[in-house]
Amino acid sequence: MEWTRNILIQDREHAGKFLSKRLIHFANATNAVVVGIPHGGVCVASAIADALNLPLEVMPCRKIKHPVDKSRNIGSVSANEACVHDCPYDVPQDYIYHQMALIRHAIDHENRFYYQEIEPTMLTGKTVILVDDILQSSDTMMACLRSIKKENPLRVIVAVPIVGVEAGRRVKSEADDIVFLQMEHSIGSGKEYFFNFPRVDDIKVREILNKSRALKTV
Repeated sequence: MEWTRNILIQDREHAGKFLSKRLIHFANATNAVVVGIPHGGVCVASAIADALNLPLEVMPCRKIKHPVDKSRNIGSVSANEACVHDCPYDVPQDYIYHQMALIRHAIDHENRFYYQEIEPTMLTGKTVILVDDILQSSDTMMACLRSIKKENPLRVIVAVPIVGVEAGRRVKSEADDIVFLQMEHSIGSGKEYFFNFPRVDDIKVREILNKSRALKTV
């Protein structure tokens, strides 16, 4: 992993344009697709997809909160995969299973909202560029990475502007490659790395996805 520091990033879209330069060999590839993790990761992914002329897809993933301390995350869940920490004794297994079921129901609702009547691109046999805006802990990325691997892609490349050292190492152990702009031992909030780091909601994600699909069909 190439270590870069002190990149001045305007916003998520600016970061995506920077990352696309490190992925330029995939430009116009017929068997490659960019997958963004909502919410902020979709803004980065959209800029990459536009720069490389690749289709854009999204993969919702949500965190499991500790039952008492809601500021703590104990894992992440995607549509068909989960990455859960070694939980402390005070977290019942029934709670985890119940949360996973609730989250998957919410993810199903998200996907219907994002895609409406459109079928997402199949990832089998494709190069998948999996994108988020910050890789602070590896849970969300690992859940999405493992979910994608179940579709038997050709390869999976993770692209994230800001990466924590330990999280990056864990992801690198399962991804085919990881591309980033800046690596830090300790990751703070997004506002520490981006001049503009606005909140991104479901409506914005759907707008980005619809716009990307419209551009690819012109």
